Amino acid sequence: MKNLFFTTIVLGLFLSLVLVGCGEKKVASSNEAIQTAKSMETTQEKVDYLTKQAKAFYNSKEFQQAVDIAQYILRYVDKDSQAAKDLLEKAKDALASQVKGAAEDVKKRLGDFGK
Repeated sequence: MKNLFFTTIVLGLFLSLVLVGCGEKKVASSNEAIQTAKSMETTQEKVDYLTKQAKAFYNSKEFQQAVDIAQYILRYVDKDSQAAKDLLEKAKDALASQVKGAAEDVKKRLGDFGK
């Protein structure tokens, strides 16, 4: 019974890694994603690729990179891209929450200073 449980867990992890590995690899920066997209032929290819990259940055909690890509899409590739608009809003909200949390942490630490 233990062997079956262990085998199931290992198989599940293996399949997860395979499925994740089959997806689009996240590049190192928004600039790298933008440069890669410039070599693509169609607007749709560029939007699709850049949206995937922005989502990967968002999921990695690299919100500013996601904002940069979404803004680029809307300025230079497709000003009507709903996916970019939605992602831009989500990433800006997440970035604002991140900044607010950091500010509250600093405030708390300063309040505890000298006690």
